[in-house]
This record gives sequence, C-alpha cells and structure tokens, in this order.
Amino acid sequence: MPGPHSEPMVSQQPVEKPKSVEQGANILIGKKLAVVFVAMLLSISLISLDQTILATALPRIASDFNSFSLQGWVADSFLLAQTAFCLFYGQTLRLFPCKWVLVFAIAVFEIGSLICGVGQSIHQLIVGRTISGVGAAGIYISVMQVMSEVTLLKDRARLYGMFGAVFAISSIIGPLIGGAFTDHVTWRWVFFLNLPIGGVSLVAVILILKTNPPLGSDPRKRSFRDIVRQGMHMDFVGATLIAGGVTCLLMALQWGGNTKPWNSKAVIICFVFAGISFLAFVSWEVHMGERAMLPLTIFKSRSIYAIVAYCFLTRFALLVFSFYLPVFYQAAKNHSATISGIDMLPLLLAVVLCVIGSGQTIARIKYYWPFLIAGPAFLAVGSGLLYSIDTTTREPKLIGFQILIGAGIGLGMQNTLLAMQVEFKDTPKLIGQSLGMASFAQLFGGTLGLGIAEPVFASELAKYLRRYAPDAPAAIVEESPTAIHSKIPAEMIPGVLRAYTDSLKVTFVLGVPIAALALLAAVFIDNIKMVEIAPAGKPPPAADAEKHTDP
Repeated sequence: MPGPHSEPMVSQQPVEKPKSVEQGANILIGKKLAVVFVAMLLSISLISLDQTILATALPRIASDFNSFSLQGWVADSFLLAQTAFCLFYGQTLRLFPCKWVLVFAIAVFEIGSLICGVGQSIHQLIVGRTISGVGAAGIYISVMQVMSEVTLLKDRARLYGMFGAVFAISSIIGPLIGGAFTDHVTWRWVFFLNLPIGGVSLVAVILILKTNPPLGSDPRKRSFRDIVRQGMHMDFVGATLIAGGVTCLLMALQWGGNTKPWNSKAVIICFVFAGISFLAFVSWEVHMGERAMLPLTIFKSRSIYAIVAYCFLTRFALLVFSFYLPVFYQAAKNHSATISGIDMLPLLLAVVLCVIGSGQTIARIKYYWPFLIAGPAFLAVGSGLLYSIDTTTREPKLIGFQILIGAGIGLGMQNTLLAMQVEFKDTPKLIGQSLGMASFAQLFGGTLGLGIAEPVFASELAKYLRRYAPDAPAAIVEESPTAIHSKIPAEMIPGVLRAYTDSLKVTFVLGVPIAALALLAAVFIDNIKMVEIAPAGKPPPAADAEKHTDP
C-alpha cells in the first residue's frame, strides 16, 4: 500500500493526442507524380477547353436560335454556376477526400455537356451550361487541392505553370475546334467533344489517384458517422446566399441597357436583392465562425485581400477579350468562325508563353511579385491601343495589340494561386478554402466581366446604330452579327460596321481601368517570394500542434 508521501500511481501508457493528417506522407516524386499530374492535366483540360471552344461558335449558335440578346447567358450561366459553387466545394474538401469530390464533379460536368449537345432551344443550352458550371467548379478546386497534397511548395510554380499552359493551349485550340465544328459539321460537337475527354479523365482519376484524407483532418474523426455528422453542419445557408447574390447581380447587368432599361423595376430589384444577399452572407459567415463556408480566419492580412482582388481583375480581362475579339473579327472583318479563331492566336499564344515562362522563371529565382507588377502594365497598354482600331486597321497592328494584352494576362494569371498558397503554407487545412476563395474571385471576375461588357456593348451598339445606320434593321443587326454581310442592303453595311467597331472599342478599353486596379492590388501583396520551408512531412512543433488540428 502506498505511503502518505508516495507518488500517485499513473498509467505508464502515453496519452494519445489527436494528430492531424499531414501532407508529407502523401508527397509524390518521379514517375508517380508524373502519372498523377497527367491525370490532373486531363481534368483541367475539360473546363479550360469548354470555356474557350464556345467563343467562336457562340455567334452562330445565337443566330441559329435567333437569340443574340441571350448569347451572354450561354457563357455567363457556366461562369455563374462556377462562381456560386466554388466556395462550397472548398468547404467540402475539408470533409471528403478530394479524389471522390473530383469524380463527382466530372460526372456532373458530363451531364451538363450532354444536355447542351442535344438541346433544342437557347434555354436548354443555358440549363445545360449551368449544370456543367457546377461540375467545373468542383473540378478546378479539387485539382488544386490534389496538387497541394502531393507536391512541395517549391515545386508548384513549375507545375502551376504547366496547368496554365494547358489552359492557354486549350484557349488556342478551343476557338479553332469550335469554329471548325461550327462551319463544317455542327456546333453541337462543341459540347459532345467533352464526353469522351471526360470519360477518359474519369477513369484515370478513379484508377490512378490515391484516396487521401483531407489536409489537416483529424484521423480519429474519419468514420462514416463522423463525416456524415460534419457534412450535415456544412454552411448550406452561406452557399445559398452567395449563389443568390451573384445570380441577382448578373441578372441586373444582363438586363440593364440590353433587354430592359436601367431604371426598370426588375433591374433595380435585382440590384437591391444582390446587395442584401451579399450583406446577409457576410453577417452569416461572421455568425458561423470556423464552421463558415468562408471562415474569417482566412482574411488574416492585407495580402489576402490584394491577391483576391488581383484574381478577380485578371479573369475579368481574360473573358472580355476572349469573347469579344471573335465578335469583332466575325462582324467587322466578315471572317468565319474558324478564321476568327485563328485571328485570336496572337493573344492566346502570348498567354501560353508568359504562363509557362513565368512559372519556369519563378521556380528558379523564387520571386513571383515582379511578374504580378509587370502584367497590368502590358494589359493597360494593349487595351488602350485597341481603342484606336477601326474596320481598316491592318493585321500587324491587331497582332501586336493582342500580344501585349496576352502578356499582361499571362504573367499574373496562375501566379496569384501560388501567392495564395504561400500565405497559407503553415495552415494546410485552410488551403482548400483559400483556393476556393481565390477561384471564386477569378470566376466572379469573369462572370462580372461578361456581365458588364454585355450591357456596355449593347447600349453602345444601339447608340451608334442610331448615329451611323439609322435605317438599318436593328433587329437583324443586334440579334445576329454574322448576318450583317448577307441580310441587310449593301449601302447600309459601312455604317453598321462602324457602329459595331466603335461599340467594341468601348468594350475593349475596359481593360485600362482593370489593369490600373490590378497594379494597385499587386503593390499591397506583402510576400514577394516563395519561402523555403521544412519538408511537408515533418511534424509541427509541439507549441504549434494545436493549430494543425481540426477544432
């Protein structure tokens, strides 16, 4: 029996503390990394090709359905769904293995593509594009999460450069394929093409990718019951509020100055509901705390705000030029869909080369900030020069202007995602949601870019038609740019072409203020270099162990 001063008996077994799932055990190198990386490239090619293949086919699709005023919705519905769901997927990746989230997303994307391919009206196309957008949001976020799990930070600049290259190469061949299908087969193959590519991607992900638990997750809370319980507490209210806000805002921008006057009740109501939804979303996220779809702990420094703003502005510019340059060539230059795709090669090649070149250079010098500063300067110059074009502008000038714009976009497009990961290198469990936030900013930028460009172009076109071609049949001119050279009297064509060109000039010059704002955002990014860190598999110090576990 122990005496009064003896030590109390204690168990000799160490108390087991919860450990978060660390990244190091999942790091891949060599052939294993190459195989997984190819599978991820294939997945990314789905959404990158789908975003650009429609650019040259869209004027023909809208003309076939006599719904040019709704063409913006065919493009915007895809981006709208991506924007609305990417934050939700970011939260989902904290609970479920990204492999199966990616499989689900690819399947949804394929269903949407099938609906588009067999659609018999512009409204069916919009529905199908919305479903595809829901899948595309999950594909993009999941792929970024996979790369965060299986690669070291120091290697990601080069790998992200390759992702950007796939995106940019798809941007090159997409308009060409879309134009070729539209001119020589049928535009429906623009959507049917996704089915075999998606099928191969789906099989590759299922067979090749390992099922890993989410970064930073507690291995003691990975039972089916635990996951279901956590899933039931996901931020569905926040997802609904952000989706409603984005939808109302886009509807107001699509209607205003296009199909409805800006002071119409419908437009005003949409603006009001958008504002209310966004304010309610912020309030709800504050209330939810760490269980929020977008935890406020993510916004830990001014750099985060600056990176988010830069993501938004870069994609804004990319989508505006990708969709409205083909309109210029097809309307003002009377080029076919296929030729207008070739006409865009300077812009797209510049994006490709700058994405690859900046990624390779950053991998060597470790500094990414100079590229974020240089990009907006090129974009501003190229956008400003496009304001000088007219129907007689020679091709060498147009090529030069496109190269400047492409360089401005390519130098910063992928490097913002790298900058975001540098900010969260010490808190891996937040990487999925931080990338979701960055992707939300990119997609919202593209959505809002097209949403703003559409009414700007429509209102300017109506104004210039009254000035230069008042007797031209406005219904034909505004609903089908491809019909300008075939369905209106020859004596009216010069005035209509001038109206189209002047309207597009105003649309293109939007790139100047966008570039200025991007440059300002880059100035406020504090971390300018990829900091070398300890191997990802090294356990965190005891003092920091708490912040590496789920609450």
